Amino acid sequence: MARERRHKVADWTPEPEQMALWPGVSGNALNGLGERAPRRPRHVYWAAEPETLPHGAMQRWFYARNTAPELAQARAERAALATEPLAPLAPGPAVQRSPADWAAAVKAEARRLGAEAVGIARIAPEWVFEGQAMPWRMVVVLGIAMDHALLATAPEPASGAEVVRQYGRGMQVSKRLAGWLRTQGHDAEPEHGPLSGALTLVPAALAAGFGELGKHGSIINRELGACFRLAAVLTNVDFVEDAPEEFGADDFCRNCRICEDACPPAAILPDKQWVRGVEKWYVDFDRCLPYFNETAGCGICLAVCPFSRPGVGGNLVAKLARRRARAVTGE
Repeated sequence: MARERRHKVADWTPEPEQMALWPGVSGNALNGLGERAPRRPRHVYWAAEPETLPHGAMQRWFYARNTAPELAQARAERAALATEPLAPLAPGPAVQRSPADWAAAVKAEARRLGAEAVGIARIAPEWVFEGQAMPWRMVVVLGIAMDHALLATAPEPASGAEVVRQYGRGMQVSKRLAGWLRTQGHDAEPEHGPLSGALTLVPAALAAGFGELGKHGSIINRELGACFRLAAVLTNVDFVEDAPEEFGADDFCRNCRICEDACPPAAILPDKQWVRGVEKWYVDFDRCLPYFNETAGCGICLAVCPFSRPGVGGNLVAKLARRRARAVTGE
């Protein structure tokens, strides 16, 4: 029997105008919900060419619906950043470093350019979207922090505008970091949101040591909580890779219901689900998307996550570390 919410949210019904665009196919099915056999992901939303996707008409409706002045300004700023050219690939012999020195150098440069978190992973085939080629071996994942005070205004347009701004900043950092590698004589390609590219970044970030997947379907990082966006650089430079990190967020999410209770369309599922051969936390796409579209991208779940709240996340991580230490020592 389904658990009753401890905190009630206002009843919400999607607008008929939007639901008239529903394609008649479940986004959960496209995502692989319930599938126990591994397979590559499929593009479901945020396509550069929306007409190629079943839910593409709803993506276009999202942009037509959400036109508040702060959103328009943030989108204009992001569009201006998009015109910045990628540095040309330097001719002649490429700079040579050891994998460890390359990892240190690219991380230092990423932080100098403005990334708040950075990690490195070797690209796995199961992260590449169906129908996409992947000529790159390595991914440098970038974490771009958001302003929690603005995120916490969700579902107001100010929160959506902050997301747009930080996606724009992620685009700028990823382009400049790829350009830095290219000036060193090594080809590289930026990868950034919100439009999806060839690689799904969440599993890449988990492999690169960004943290653990939360019940809200986003990564929980020990410093940033869930209050950040992802960008990346793809390359063939040999780096020392980072390792996945666990600090107790997954266990915490098993008992915490804050995001689950706060979600107006009840899209955050209380238990893990099988998705393309992996048992993990999953957000119901078919429930989430209509509310997301009507509220400039929502973001409530990320804002209420205890790990995201300033002054709380760090203390919570330390508390979990003490608990794990006691479990190891038996004290």
